[in-house]
Amino acid sequence: MNHIALTALIALVSSGVYAEEKPFYLKASLGNMQFDSEDSTAIREDLHSTGYALTVGYQVNNYIAFEGGIANLGNIHRDYEQSAHGLEWHNEDEVLIENYDFRSQQESKYNSYSLGLTLSTQIQQNLNAGVRFGVHQWNENNSGQTEDSGNLSVYSLDCELLYAESYDRSYSWSNEKDSGSNPYYGAEVKWKNGDWGINLEHTIYEIKKEKANLSSVGVTYSF
Repeated sequence: MNHIALTALIALVSSGVYAEEKPFYLKASLGNMQFDSEDSTAIREDLHSTGYALTVGYQVNNYIAFEGGIANLGNIHRDYEQSAHGLEWHNEDEVLIENYDFRSQQESKYNSYSLGLTLSTQIQQNLNAGVRFGVHQWNENNSGQTEDSGNLSVYSLDCELLYAESYDRSYSWSNEKDSGSNPYYGAEVKWKNGDWGINLEHTIYEIKKEKANLSSVGVTYSF
């Protein structure tokens, strides 16, 4: 965050072009969210969802703006299944044989609170292009349901059945939370006419080892 503040200060001091009469702006963005996070153990996973963001900004000059925002980064849904029949293992006195079926559905939802900068320049009349970067605080909410059923038989080394048991278990969970801070960065093109503007954006939010990609259309109002 100190690097962002230093960049903003340098840009402000070195630039002789100051903000317009209406330096503040509000932006609402809506688009497609895709996670770069594949789980090889899942039999099905849905990494696409709808994401949206609300941003408030201050245009320091023609090239730099401070931004803060909140975003819904969508969700990840995964299904797991595993079965084993005649699974066998040995110890010193017994032979254990198990059959089981395992099924699980899990969902993770994400939201974000961000603070950063936008650096932009005019490429045509009323048309600007730039980059966005900063730090965001992400929050993760996990929920799911698991079912586990099967039977276990225990034999002596002489193949005598010592005992057998069956099990059928299920449990669910919700509101398991995690959070942290990571960078975000992206690019945008903005067309502006008077107080209103339209943005095309692609922003990448890093979350632990995952990346959430929001490709969106935004509407901006300056005041």
